[in-house]
Amino acid sequence: MPEPIPSILLLEDTRTVQNYIRDVLRSLPREHRLLTARKVQEAQTLAGVHPVDLFIVDIGLPDGDGLDFLCSMAAACPTAKALVITSNTSGDYQDRARQLGVLNVLAKPLQRKALLEAVARLIAPVEQDAGEGFEATIGGLSPSDIIQLKCMSGATGGLEFSRPDARGIVFFQAGEVIHAEVWIGDEYQHGVEAFKFIVSWRSGIVCETSLPQPGERTIFGGWQTLLMEAAQAFDEGPGLHISSR
Repeated sequence: MPEPIPSILLLEDTRTVQNYIRDVLRSLPREHRLLTARKVQEAQTLAGVHPVDLFIVDIGLPDGDGLDFLCSMAAACPTAKALVITSNTSGDYQDRARQLGVLNVLAKPLQRKALLEAVARLIAPVEQDAGEGFEATIGGLSPSDIIQLKCMSGATGGLEFSRPDARGIVFFQAGEVIHAEVWIGDEYQHGVEAFKFIVSWRSGIVCETSLPQPGERTIFGGWQTLLMEAAQAFDEGPGLHISSR
């Protein structure tokens, strides 16, 4: 039985970059279907009509950002894979992103060979990809992945994470994590320990929050170090010590 033709949805607002990616993908060894959008709303409409196997998404967009779009697509297209392209990361950031998360990230200006190889790998048939590890799908986005992309996009604002037994908020300023707080019932914690606890979650819901920025900064240091320390803390299995608010 022939393999189904994979569909790629490209969300990129700069027409020259969009045309460049379209031209590069013509050299893919596997037949594919390419859908293009320049705004989040256009991409959401396309994804609602066509099944998508791979999203290629820019982070900074005129009507939103790629992170929010991928989060919204996680429920609609949970088996799809994602390739994030951004001009807001250095080579060092790119390497750390691969170590910390499951998403594939390419820095602009895009290199033809790297882009072609990444896309070819992500749309490869499952049996051809065996033995090469696995590529996570956007349905498996973790708090670490989401926070990573927010920081890489230089965001200011907050994300609210929730699950049946707890709720937490992480605040960002110019791409750095500045505060986190978490509630379990009537109990409350804030700062680094709250951040580490949120990052340890393996299920839940995430959305933007309209709450104002905190009056006091409780978390300092680079986001890469914070995420690595949070991952280490999760591996060691420490409990979260919370107190009454």
